[in-house]
Order: sequence, then structure tokens, then C-alpha cells
Amino acid sequence: MADLPAKIGKYDVIDVLGKGSMGIVYRGHDAYVDRAVAIKLATNADSDDEAASMAKRMFVGAWAAAGRLDHQNVLKVYEAGEEAGQPYMVMEYIDGGDTLRSYCKPGNLLPIPTVVELIRQAAAALDYAHSQGVLHRDIKPANIMLTKDGVAKLGDFGIAKRLGADQTQIVGWFGSPLYMSPEQAQDSDITAQSDLFSLGSVFYEMLVGAPPFAAKGLTGLIQKVCQEDPQPLTELREDIPPQLWQVVSKMLQKQLTKRYKTGGELVADLEAVLEVLEHEALVLTDEQKLERMAGLVFFKTFSATELKEILKVARWVRFVAGSTIFMEEEKERAFFVIVDGSVSVRMNGVRISEMDKGECFGEMEYLSGSGRTAAVSANRDTVALKIDRDFKEWASLPCQLRLSRVFQEVLIDRLQKTSKALARAAN
Repeated sequence: MADLPAKIGKYDVIDVLGKGSMGIVYRGHDAYVDRAVAIKLATNADSDDEAASMAKRMFVGAWAAAGRLDHQNVLKVYEAGEEAGQPYMVMEYIDGGDTLRSYCKPGNLLPIPTVVELIRQAAAALDYAHSQGVLHRDIKPANIMLTKDGVAKLGDFGIAKRLGADQTQIVGWFGSPLYMSPEQAQDSDITAQSDLFSLGSVFYEMLVGAPPFAAKGLTGLIQKVCQEDPQPLTELREDIPPQLWQVVSKMLQKQLTKRYKTGGELVADLEAVLEVLEHEALVLTDEQKLERMAGLVFFKTFSATELKEILKVARWVRFVAGSTIFMEEEKERAFFVIVDGSVSVRMNGVRISEMDKGECFGEMEYLSGSGRTAAVSANRDTVALKIDRDFKEWASLPCQLRLSRVFQEVLIDRLQKTSKALARAAN
């Protein structure tokens, strides 16, 4: 604290927020408007070498770019100046904030809906910045702040560039290698789509705890970024909805014609994914899924151990209202248990029954291996467990006996209901 300056410009310096190779970030106070600020000071910019010259250009570029942006998801830059030959920049102070870097590790990942919402906010910030003619060019988890209220703030436009500006402030590709776009890796023209690719890399890492492209050396990394496709998220996490992987995959397309063109397009698709997730059981933890299963009539006699066996092989699937789950004569050996929602069963186009939460359907075909004898469609948005593996392959003997007993009870109940319906029709 002995080396802590009393002031930088007109700002009182309170303490140190962080240090890096390029300088120090202080927490300060603006007495004129009575607000806390963050002050980034380039401590290595007071010499005549190339690094110092670049530091000064970066600060000028950051002020020229971010200083003209006013968006709820962009970290505000209030002022830039120079103190004893050292350039500084005064920014919005995020009390109790963190960066997304903290949530890119396997043991500390955020819930899927939260990740989608934060990326949606960052995409909105990029869409706005691009509309103002500003590229970021260094999108990475550490450059996206997270307030204690869960708001994403895109910051550090230190290597940003004004679109169409005639300048050579930064030569060649620049940015964090793990998140660079193919255009940056190949030293090609950088566009707004490059920022969206980098955001896609951040998105991917926040969902699985590992970046989509990684290699020991820069040459190998460039090869992966430019030539190889990342492993599908749906193969890495069972609870990743296909719609979400479609969005991330489109963000990470090598060809610009296949990638999102604007942040606005990306925001629209992310909002659609969020709408799905609002009613989605796919994002529950295993413990939550087991709790939901235990509360269903179909599983009321199963032990906790048996439920865990089923959870390992079951897929949680969602059907939009009005969609067809399967058609008559389809050759699929699978049965479903309704977790939430309801379905209609039809034969030859005639509705013969409806099923609600806790009931199963498709069990006859599952047991016999024959084609579907009826068509089933969702009455409303419906979530169901789907099991398409023969229980003799995966279930313990107690679990097999339990399933056989439940199927027997279901079939007897269906037969009784059918007989009563036929009797009523005959009268």
C-alpha cells in the first residue's frame, strides 16, 4: 500500500483490483459525481520501446472505441488521460463482480439457462458495438464481466478497431489464441462475424469446461481452428438440448456464409433456446431427475437403486405441442414415461385415448419388437423419458422383475379399459 498513488488525474485511488503484464487496475473514487470507478494504468508505457508504444496505442484505441458505446451490457468507459507519461483509462466499477473465466472449469460450471442468458447479453452487446462500427477482436471469458446481479458486461476494448477506420494501430491478427477465429488465425480481414466466432468458443467452454479448440503449440491450435470441427456438445453432456448445440455449432462455422452474420440473429436464436429451456426438464441435475422420477406413478414401486439404473439409459426428450411422437407402423422399439404434459393416442386417425403425467406409452412395441399399432402426438409441450434399449441388456434382475411387473399391470389396466369401452359401444 506504500506505493499506492493518492490520485490518478482527478480520481482518488482506494486500492488495487488487479495487476497484469500491461499494467495495474485500481479501484478509485470520482469525488465530482460521487461514484466508484476502476482505473486501468499502463505502467510499462513510459519508455520508448515498441511495447510501450503499443500500450499507448491500445489505450487510445480503447478510448476511441469503447468511449463512444452506451449499452447496458458494455462496460462503460468514462475518460482516458495520461499521468506522468503513463496512459490511463477510467471505467465503470463492478462491485462484487467477477469474470466468466471463473465459470469455465468443469467443477464450477453455471446452469445451462444461465450460460445461455449471459451469452445472449454478450451477443446483444456485440450487435450494438458492431452497429456503431466497433469490432472487439479479443472476446474471451476474462473480458466479460459478471455483476453480482447476473448481468454480463463486455469490456476491454483495448485492441478494438473502428470499422472502416484508416489506421494501423495493431498489425496482424490479435487476440487470445484459444478464442481466435479462422480469419484471425490466417491473418485475413476481420469482421463482426469474427467476434461472434470467438463468443462461440467462450460459449462452448462455459458449457463443458474445455475450449472447442486446444493444442500444445500455436501451430497446432491454428490447424484446429482453421481445419477441424469441435466435438459436438451433445456427445460431451447428455443434458445439452440439440437446439442449443445447433446455435453453438453455427457460431463456430469456418465459412462466413454458414456462420451468424449479426449479433441480432444470434440473440433471436438464443431467445428461442431460452424459451425451450423454460419448460425443459433436460437441464435438471441427476438428483433432481431422480426426484421427479420417484414422484411418477409408473415408478412408485421402484427402489432408489433401480431408479438410478433407469436414469443411466433413459433419455429426457421434449415434444412441442401438436408434434407427432411416432406414427403407426413405425419400427421403433422404445417406450416412454410422461414426466410432464399429456399425449393423444390415435388409430386410423381416430383418437382412442389420452395419457397424462406418470403414464407410459409404447410399451407393447417395446416388449414385442413389432411395429407401432397407433400414432401418438403431444397435446401440449411434453417432457418424457425415452428408453430404447432392451431392459435385459442393462437392468439388474430386481429391476427387470420390477419393470415386468409394472408392464403387466399397465397392460391389464389397458385391457380392462378397452373391454369397458367396447361394452359401452355395444349398448
